[in-house]
Amino acid sequence: MLAYFPDPYPNELFYSICARFQDRVRYPSQRATVEDLFQTKNAIAIFDFPSRLNRIVAALPLKSGYTVDYFINNHTLLSFYSPFLPPERNQLIREEMDGDNGAKIHTRLGIVAGYVEMPSHLRFCPLCVEDDKKLFGECYWHRLYQVPGVEVCPTHAVFLEKSDVLTHNRRRTYEFLAAEQAIKMVLPRPIDPLEPIHKILFNIARDIKWLLNDCYFVPGLENLYQKYLSLVKNSPELVTYTGRIRVQELLRLLKNHYPAKVLELLQCPLDEQIRDNWLAQLVRFPRRVHHPLRHLLLIQFLGYSAQEFFELQEANKLFGDAPWPCLNAVCQYFQQFRIKEYQITYNQDNHKLTGIFSCTCGFVYCRATPEQSLEDRFQLSRIKAYGSVWEESLKLFWYDPLLTLKEIGNRLGVSVKTVLRQADRLKLTFPRPNTTARAKDICSSLKLRATAYEVATNVIESCRQEWLALIAINIDLGRTQLRNKVPAVYGQLYKYDRDWLNEHLPPPQTNNGTPDVDWESRDIETMAAVKLSAQQLKDDSTRPIWISRTAIANSLAHPASAWVKRHLKRLPKTAEVLAQLSETREEFAVRRVQWAADCFRQENIVPQRWQLVRRAGLRPEIRELPLVQEAIATALDSFNL
Repeated sequence: MLAYFPDPYPNELFYSICARFQDRVRYPSQRATVEDLFQTKNAIAIFDFPSRLNRIVAALPLKSGYTVDYFINNHTLLSFYSPFLPPERNQLIREEMDGDNGAKIHTRLGIVAGYVEMPSHLRFCPLCVEDDKKLFGECYWHRLYQVPGVEVCPTHAVFLEKSDVLTHNRRRTYEFLAAEQAIKMVLPRPIDPLEPIHKILFNIARDIKWLLNDCYFVPGLENLYQKYLSLVKNSPELVTYTGRIRVQELLRLLKNHYPAKVLELLQCPLDEQIRDNWLAQLVRFPRRVHHPLRHLLLIQFLGYSAQEFFELQEANKLFGDAPWPCLNAVCQYFQQFRIKEYQITYNQDNHKLTGIFSCTCGFVYCRATPEQSLEDRFQLSRIKAYGSVWEESLKLFWYDPLLTLKEIGNRLGVSVKTVLRQADRLKLTFPRPNTTARAKDICSSLKLRATAYEVATNVIESCRQEWLALIAINIDLGRTQLRNKVPAVYGQLYKYDRDWLNEHLPPPQTNNGTPDVDWESRDIETMAAVKLSAQQLKDDSTRPIWISRTAIANSLAHPASAWVKRHLKRLPKTAEVLAQLSETREEFAVRRVQWAADCFRQENIVPQRWQLVRRAGLRPEIRELPLVQEAIATALDSFNL
């Protein structure tokens, strides 16, 4: 059990608490600090999502009163991500931070697969440092300033400063560095409130602060998606006649709202040519997890702060609370509340939201009127699908000679005209038993169906000519681009002359309209960066690091690092240079021997063989390799000259 543990400061990063502990107790080694805190040799210093918190809570003094949930909620970055995660995944991450299996936390949050990288160094606000020293006698690392996307202090309206402390120190994995020792004071750089870019960055930081400290909502991805739909569909120009969002128009408006420099700085760039961009995924694929920064950009574009957005009335309140009744008159659950969810579409004619309700019997109906009373729940605007139960009942009633058409309609909950139309669609026999009247005689509007195609023959020929002329003058356009130029012509051909249309479509584009990337120039650029990075690693005067492919890739700046990690097959020159510059374990051991010998020379010490081997950190199996033995002998001989 720990005899002492510092009390956390407000909004202090958990890493900072451990750093202050290490600074107070002054263990002989950094590893000893980690072992004492986490009661294991396997823990390392992690700045954002630490695990094994149950061990440190168990080791705290009995009267401390701290819990794992307290540390997660108030001193890690999880609160920033939680509102944009599925509840079950959020709970799983909490359990992994509590326990010993924290290796998958970053993957579950989407940080590994996403393109929004964590800050490379711990950051601070110069004015907050001064305030902390006045209040507490020392400064500390604030968790807010370590969140990607926070570039300014929302309290003092000044830009953050970068320290020399790495957030991912691969050489010193047990090292906790306290802010009091690491921060070098600089003059604050205030933002300009009249500058649009500064204002956007300030609003982003303000929203992230609220998410960290005051947000207790975990609505789930589906509820977020429904809120986005309901807000976007308030603008008629952003919705098609079928209720789908016009993503390209939304993209254009959002890019006009945010300067390109801001999107690049926040690592959320948008390209109109890339159809599957993050904005399109946000409003079309509700089950995908996206970085919170992208959610915040969309929320602020829609005119809300994060607090205002999460406190909005839920989208499904438009038609009351779940469940909703089935309105199929022949369903066993008729007027019983069995429907637990619904979809929202946009009515292009009246510019209103429409709810679509589906029962397990297959009956689907629409409601366009928001719910104002209980009676509104049993009203429908239109039947979208009748379902198998309703259709089987119609067939059964149709061949019952004792039932009139009006009685059939009453039992099915529809008009006589609807009965006849659906009988015609299901190709039921005419005349019905005990009647000689045919459906077309009773309902004259059914006659239009048989002649609809013949009437449009001359129109089809005109559409064909127009389509061929369009292809002739736009030979470089793909199918989607051609269709967007003449949607009415394409629609006529697709509906009435699909076989001809399929024969006269241009070949499909293989890259979905995405512009080709100049991988050759990227290869040359990345190759130069790899050479420079490898040389810098080799010239580093501190303890040598193994110059492997992974080490070189990790030391590269963004986006070269991502290119090497994800697209090395497209970079043949870079791959060749990587293979040449990467060290084998034997070569790395030789370099460590040379480094150890240089250290002893600087200290004016003539080492014994065991001292040289120990300082170089050579394992028994490594020191027996021929090249390593030769390097050891050469190094020892150099001291005898």
